[in-house]
Amino acid sequence: MSSKNSQYGNKNSDTRGDAGGARRLQYNPAAFSPVALLILDAIAVLLAASFGSVLYVYMRTLSGDAPPLGDRIEHVTLIAFLLAPLILYDNTFGYRACRGTTLTQIRAHVSRLLLLFAMLAGTKTFTGALDDIPAGWLVVWIAGIALLTASTRILMSRYLHRLQQRGGLTEAVAVVGAGPVADRLIHALRQARPEGIELLGVFDDKVVGAVASEFKSSGTIAHLLELGKTRKIDWIVMTLPPTAEQRLLSIVCRLKALSVPIGLCPQHVGLTVPYCSVGFVGDDVPVSVITDYPVGRMDALFSAGGRYLPRWVITAAQLAVTGLDALRCAFRKLAADRQLLRGARLSLRFDNYDVDGFADVAAGFGQGRYGYVVTPNADHIIRLSESVSFRALYAAANYVLLDSRFLAHVVRSARQIRLPVCAGSDLTAKLFSDVFFPDDALVLIGGSETQAQVLRERYGLRRLAHFNPPMGFIGNADAVEACLRFVERHSPFRFCLLAVGSPQQEMLAHQLKVRGIARGLTLCVGASIDFITGQERRAPQWMRRSGLEWLYRLSQSPTRMAKRYLVRGPRVFGVLLRADIGLRKSSTPRLRLVKSAPQLDSLVALSSERSRADASAKSQGIR
Repeated sequence: MSSKNSQYGNKNSDTRGDAGGARRLQYNPAAFSPVALLILDAIAVLLAASFGSVLYVYMRTLSGDAPPLGDRIEHVTLIAFLLAPLILYDNTFGYRACRGTTLTQIRAHVSRLLLLFAMLAGTKTFTGALDDIPAGWLVVWIAGIALLTASTRILMSRYLHRLQQRGGLTEAVAVVGAGPVADRLIHALRQARPEGIELLGVFDDKVVGAVASEFKSSGTIAHLLELGKTRKIDWIVMTLPPTAEQRLLSIVCRLKALSVPIGLCPQHVGLTVPYCSVGFVGDDVPVSVITDYPVGRMDALFSAGGRYLPRWVITAAQLAVTGLDALRCAFRKLAADRQLLRGARLSLRFDNYDVDGFADVAAGFGQGRYGYVVTPNADHIIRLSESVSFRALYAAANYVLLDSRFLAHVVRSARQIRLPVCAGSDLTAKLFSDVFFPDDALVLIGGSETQAQVLRERYGLRRLAHFNPPMGFIGNADAVEACLRFVERHSPFRFCLLAVGSPQQEMLAHQLKVRGIARGLTLCVGASIDFITGQERRAPQWMRRSGLEWLYRLSQSPTRMAKRYLVRGPRVFGVLLRADIGLRKSSTPRLRLVKSAPQLDSLVALSSERSRADASAKSQGIR
């Protein structure tokens, strides 16, 4: 036997067990050290806050001119108490401490501390939560956190490293099966953890026909069973080929008597052939991956960041990158036109009215003719690019009013075209408050009877006719016919409000025009009735002005609105870039909306069929 084999045999034939040298622990402190540091970090935040408060009060007593401690110190300390342990958590600390990689540990902890302080600085900048806290206390507190957390890691690292050197963390490993795989396994274990692995020997029953091995057998399986009775064994690793299935099962059945974890060494261990990981072919058959997909820059960046940052930070960054990549793919997809619309450029023409301007036009429309109003938003624009039949509904509309400030901002930035915005919800609210009179003939299609009653009581409407078609009525010819007849039965009306969603409301408005019976102005108002009656809340005014109302609605109903705004919505950018956008001039005179009785007479006189409304308005002296 060579000198190397002699040394190997001498070291691993020692059966002193726990009696000689350092006593081996029954638990692994290295595995529990990250959890211990998690608790110690939370305590460090509290201790640093307490020490800072005592020191600050003492200095203030001496000087007498320092500002008192603010009331927010307790809240900030509680936030840091919950946040700091999560950011400073390092699940690889015990492993690095046993290996004595001090520089790597320092770099990782400093990176996490900087991230924690950056989040505190961001809290101060964007929320002002730290404005009332004295700067002196804040400096002492932050310095105390850095000092205490670093001290606990230094002490824990020294303790683990000392245990490792004394053999307190040594793993006893027995190898079953001599041969080249066992040789490579022993070399790999010695290189990985030379001080943390105690090799008990190579045990093999096969003597005749055994493959030449660098490390000779220390005994048979029976010897290993006897050894297991006198000392603790942490691992039994079998280096037999997987094809020797019957022999493997037989040996495993015998070794189960020791109650020791048994592992099968992969045949590639220690090979110079590059090996990455285990993959699955056909989702079921495991293979050793020699070459994998090329690692991209982002993957390499995330892999490097995972060494210094908590896992939840890396996961959040990956989700953000994945979302951006999905948007990029969506924009690329929008670059190609659909097969049905290839060669045809979408033409978008909007009427040049804002809310106040069109309220004047609506007030003077009258009941002598029929017309309908559509209010396109981003979803409508996408549908216009996809559906020829929906384009026909818009082409027949008397007024096309842009409903989205967000689209107006996009068109102005990308195409340098200024479009007026006449939001449907704002227009509907304006009509109810300034245009509708109590004796006006009004028709409401959609919404509940409760909402209709709220409108009658709030605005004093005495002639509001309400009809709510069943869900999905547009696919039922009888339901559609009943809805159309209801509107025509109450014609002539001053206004008809269709609140059944798109494209149902546009289809109803167009059918009323085709049939030629109804008289009055029909408006496709969508969810405006829900906003007016308070069933749904509108976004704050600043969000509406900046074009972020869609974001507010998404936050209110993420399940219902996510597909519309995040999946389907981005298509509108490609449509706007390809479309021919412009304004069209309307021949309808823009009358000023007035409230006095003499001016009201001239305004109502524009409609030949409103004699009864005129007489009622004059007799009651309305407005």
